[in-house]
Amino acid sequence: MKKYSASLRNGTINSYVVEFRHPILKDKFGKQGRKIRKGIGSDKSEAELLVKDINSILDDESLWSLTKQKFAEKIFHAKAVEIFYRQMEEDVTDDPWELRNKFITIPTKYEGYSKLIFLGTTGAGKTTEIRQMIGTDPDEISFPAISSSRTTTCNAEYIFKLGKWESIVTFNSQSQTIKLIEECVWEAFKKAAIGEDDKTIARALLSHPEQRFRLSYFLGQYRESDRAINNIVDQISDIPYPDVSELQEELKYIIDQIKKLVEVANQAYTPNENEIEEAIDVLYEEFIREETEIFNDLIDHILELIKQRFDVIKSGKFYRDTRGWPIYWFDKSDHKMEILSMMRWFAGNEGRRFGQLLAPIVNGIRIQGPFKPSWWEEEDVPALVLMDGEGIGHDSNIITSLPIEVTNRFKDVDAIVLVDNATQPMLEVPKVIIKDVATRGHQDKLMITYTRFDQVEGSNLIDEEDKKEHVLSIQVGAIEALQETYSLHPKMIRQMRDHLKENTFFFPHTNQLKDQSKELTTEMKLFIESVIQKVNQNHRGHNQVMPIYDFSKILLVITSTRAVFMEKWLTILGFPTVSSEAKKQPWSRIKALTNRLANWPNMHSYRDLEPASDLVSYLIQFLSEFLNSPKGWTNDDASDEDKQKVVRYLSSRVSDRLNIIIIQRLKIKQYENWLKAYNFKGTGSAAERASEIRKIYETVIPQPQIAYNVAVNDFSEQIINIVKEELEKMETELESLKNLEE
Repeated sequence: MKKYSASLRNGTINSYVVEFRHPILKDKFGKQGRKIRKGIGSDKSEAELLVKDINSILDDESLWSLTKQKFAEKIFHAKAVEIFYRQMEEDVTDDPWELRNKFITIPTKYEGYSKLIFLGTTGAGKTTEIRQMIGTDPDEISFPAISSSRTTTCNAEYIFKLGKWESIVTFNSQSQTIKLIEECVWEAFKKAAIGEDDKTIARALLSHPEQRFRLSYFLGQYRESDRAINNIVDQISDIPYPDVSELQEELKYIIDQIKKLVEVANQAYTPNENEIEEAIDVLYEEFIREETEIFNDLIDHILELIKQRFDVIKSGKFYRDTRGWPIYWFDKSDHKMEILSMMRWFAGNEGRRFGQLLAPIVNGIRIQGPFKPSWWEEEDVPALVLMDGEGIGHDSNIITSLPIEVTNRFKDVDAIVLVDNATQPMLEVPKVIIKDVATRGHQDKLMITYTRFDQVEGSNLIDEEDKKEHVLSIQVGAIEALQETYSLHPKMIRQMRDHLKENTFFFPHTNQLKDQSKELTTEMKLFIESVIQKVNQNHRGHNQVMPIYDFSKILLVITSTRAVFMEKWLTILGFPTVSSEAKKQPWSRIKALTNRLANWPNMHSYRDLEPASDLVSYLIQFLSEFLNSPKGWTNDDASDEDKQKVVRYLSSRVSDRLNIIIIQRLKIKQYENWLKAYNFKGTGSAAERASEIRKIYETVIPQPQIAYNVAVNDFSEQIINIVKEELEKMETELESLKNLEE
């Protein structure tokens, strides 16, 4: 492996920087040897010693693993070690779900447990339902947190089980956190570069565009006047909340540093005012991230402030990586509030706690204990596992599929609960959820709960039954419309419509956590009973029937998939199309998407731009039509119900496999091309980037042709082989069942 050396350079006035190429980290072109430029103070003799130590590390290849950081700290200056190992990832990064499983295992149906996953549009009321089910007492703690905007930003699992209270919290890596900080600084830099005021710069800095990572949770909220600060201090003087004045001083320092970055950039490069946004992008990429120690020092400064926020945690135990960054926190107690009170730091959103909260870097929470609704009358707790995550979003012109991370969980649960708003039922996103659940073969698991049922009004709605019929009629119409909108099989539509008649529930006053109405508790009891019954359902179907397919029709599946996927994504990229309802997206969002696909491990989306999820959803949609239309059956005497159960079971198995191959085709195999798309800059870069992305998509899902085509044949063979392999596995299962019966 190529070796590099470090050199001492003059930095800003009376300061020094060290420059070197990192032998492990990749640069923005995907090549080993990222340029590192880091301020190392004003003392020349100390700076020279630091450079010497860094050169010693660069010269010894055996030290280039993160596992050697502790060893290096015993030999070299701590600052030299930190500079070298700062952005290196752990050699092995545990999957957060599996990490939580190591400490608190999700019980299975064989232990009598029913597992539910809650899905819904942001603001539909998922968290409010969960608060009812876990028995949240508003006089004790507001958990899980709710607000008018997105509050659930990580996965959460609640296990209802007698015994001690236990909790594990898992965190984003330090490297990912650094990237998110850099993106927040970039947003603030853009505002500063066009002369916006401090308030606007602060707003851009403190809330990442994705709304998951909010620096305001660590740094506090920006306030313009001393009066506002003093008012808040007066309100909280008797409680150990963060010092608002100190937080304001920190924010002022950070904003001043961002302004300095703009000054440095302007001295090096004068933007073209005719294309100011692309010019600012060049200015930032070329003269800030690569050449300015102010930038690196600012990112380090913000990172250190975030690290300090962990000091507020006084109980439980952190497990940290070799650099001291937390990987997970674990605790157990006999007392519920000792566990739940810690969640105010890990999952809270109380405004007065801004400056102390850790929620933006938490990627998962799992709590186990004797949860039960406050109105639950039985002595035993219900055997449930509740799984919650982010709301799906609002923009129906862009959102046409569920995230792959969500659909990967379908096979593990017994019930998929769509939470919707009864006052505005069945808008576009709930339809997308129903479509993806059905085409993936999990419609037997689907349940719908309507919140705000008490707010349903109309002069023609006399009583509760009228209100239910009103909402159900809208629901039936939405389901039937899926046949035309998504070309779903008529049998699937009828089965879904009939299934949901018996699996839809209406919850009034769900935000009333004490003295709940009889109407609410009665309906929620019915819901819980229905969920518990689902654990015993047979999703496999009749033991003596299997479908027979004409696999030559797979080319039609690919043709249809390609047509709708390209129509949507060409529109998003700005190419002219015929009928897509999607909208062209700003170049900055497209660039951010390429950054995720090129430079972020395990990431393949940006906000609601999800090409991998879209592609696999469209593919499964048209493959579902194929699977529901076999050319024959091994046993024609089997009932239609059993035949459809077999098809749904096959669809569920195939869809899990397709998630994997689409990620491989679209992200992993196209890595260099995504990197190329990301690195376009300057005048015309948006068009070049769009053209490169189009080439990627045309490679990932090629146009079927009459003549033999290697790329098309490869893709079709992948799909055919997956279906055949799953059919063979199902036949093997049948043989095993026959042997057991004999």
